[in-house]
Amino acid sequence: MLEVERYLTLYQRFAGELGAGATVEAALEQVSDALYCTERNAKLILRKLTEKGYIEWKAGRGRGNRSRITFREDREALLLDLSRAYAEDGEYNKAFYLLQTFGEGTAASEKFMEWMNGTFGFHKQQGTLADVLRLPIKKPMVTLDPAEVIFSFDAHLIQQVWDRLVVLEENTGRILPAIAHEWECNEDATMWTFHLRKSVLFHDGTELTAADVVYTIQRLRSGKQNSWIVRSLSRIEAVSERVVRFHFAKSNWLFIKFACSVLMSILPSGLRGQTEEQFWKHPIGTGPFKIEERAEGKLLLEANAAYYHTRPLLDRVEIVQVPQHDVLKADAARWKQLISDPNQPDLPDLSEDNGWIKIESNNVCTSMLSWNMQRNGLHKSEQFRSIVDRLIDRNRMIRELGGHRYSPANGFFPSAAGSAEVDEASSDEELRHLITQYGFDQSPVTLCSLVGHQEDVQWIQRRCMEYGIQLQIRIESADKLYRIQSEIDAVYHALVFPEDEVSLIESLEQEDSFLSCMVSPEHVVWIRNRLDDALACAKSADRMAIYTEIEAKLRAEHQVLFMLHTRFNTDYHPSLKGVRINTLGWIDFKHIWRA
Repeated sequence: MLEVERYLTLYQRFAGELGAGATVEAALEQVSDALYCTERNAKLILRKLTEKGYIEWKAGRGRGNRSRITFREDREALLLDLSRAYAEDGEYNKAFYLLQTFGEGTAASEKFMEWMNGTFGFHKQQGTLADVLRLPIKKPMVTLDPAEVIFSFDAHLIQQVWDRLVVLEENTGRILPAIAHEWECNEDATMWTFHLRKSVLFHDGTELTAADVVYTIQRLRSGKQNSWIVRSLSRIEAVSERVVRFHFAKSNWLFIKFACSVLMSILPSGLRGQTEEQFWKHPIGTGPFKIEERAEGKLLLEANAAYYHTRPLLDRVEIVQVPQHDVLKADAARWKQLISDPNQPDLPDLSEDNGWIKIESNNVCTSMLSWNMQRNGLHKSEQFRSIVDRLIDRNRMIRELGGHRYSPANGFFPSAAGSAEVDEASSDEELRHLITQYGFDQSPVTLCSLVGHQEDVQWIQRRCMEYGIQLQIRIESADKLYRIQSEIDAVYHALVFPEDEVSLIESLEQEDSFLSCMVSPEHVVWIRNRLDDALACAKSADRMAIYTEIEAKLRAEHQVLFMLHTRFNTDYHPSLKGVRINTLGWIDFKHIWRA
């Protein structure tokens, strides 16, 4: 493989678009520069490439005689073969690197993604009867640490590897046993006690005890991203090996739902004597899948045969991160391609008439535009924010962009209690009158988003431009977006609420969430105090009234513009069973099997 990479390097440097069979002049010094080696090593490499039949090298002898290289192999074919070989060995990052480095001017990337599409989906592992699901993912895996997780894809992976004390049943909202088989609280919900199961094993075979729960919570409290979830915790104690007790400074009637959160997934005490860096290279949990391999651009999950609940029906899940531009070239990340059955005949029309099944999640994703109230600019004017809100016609946006966008949003949830209907868009004449009346200057406003929202923000930009509002768009990666918040005036983002009110509180309290980072400091304090009031309410209806009050304040002051609700859905072949979309918007791995 190394010889092929060197051939491609020289081809790119000297042959360009001339094609296979081209003969070009190349001094030995130029060859060594291209290969980043000494002239002596360059001679050895040229000799090996000649022996392999890749090139013909004629060294120039005498004054005025230049050395020549003849390139005998087709670049695209070699590049495609090498990229496939790397992918078959699980070295996906190398394959994509080669295509990005040497593929310009060829169809290699498109052909590679076309070939890769045939490797995605449900397979039998060669040489075994193991059932394997291979998924291409365009989202980067940021972290697997429950204490630091922000994004839904990371949270979904954490659910596969770790368990919590209790779980929230998706369809009914009931709290079900998990690591804890029983629990209770005192009369004012300032003390919660959990009784742990026996024989819950970590992936290294050690048994989980109360000490692991205590360690997890103490670590979570130590300045982590998600320490908000135990903000009012006074102390935690291991009453015995199988009983753990939480003590709170204030009433917390919602803590039983907090305990269901991915953020409170239980880690092994002391990380089994490893440093943080060592542990997260190959972490262990108690969940239905264990991590077999974790590398850049790849995650391999194996079924946990010792799982205390029902063993997963899949034996292995292979997750491959596909670079964004390659996803776009081949449209490789559509759900219909992720879970199609490669052993069935191709079905170009994924309709019910052709046997395909469509499912839709009951959960939604809510998009919103949050103004950066901690940065000076035109957007600090409430009148300006109000006008932008009024000129964004949500229904028109849905009609023109389509996709999974299905409803205008007027709050965090589609049926939020107390939320009014979305106002109809203001008329063109009315909007222009307001803009003239307030006399806004032409200072540009910067709106930033992830690539997944690019269509939405560009639509908003065009709409604003119609009324003379200069909106500059920045599309950034997730990690960079969090680093540049002080440089932008607004961010277009989306939230899912897999744990209903807990997820809403997380969005409002998490230190680096866009909502808490962008609202004014006074609002941050007010929101926190109102959330404390909500946690002191034993009745769900009383808590929802407070959430609605917070939502109404943000909406009335136009600090947050609620945009659209979208649904998660997928098509899959009927030979696959147990396919469902979980509350995070991803396919739940442990229930999938093939008939």
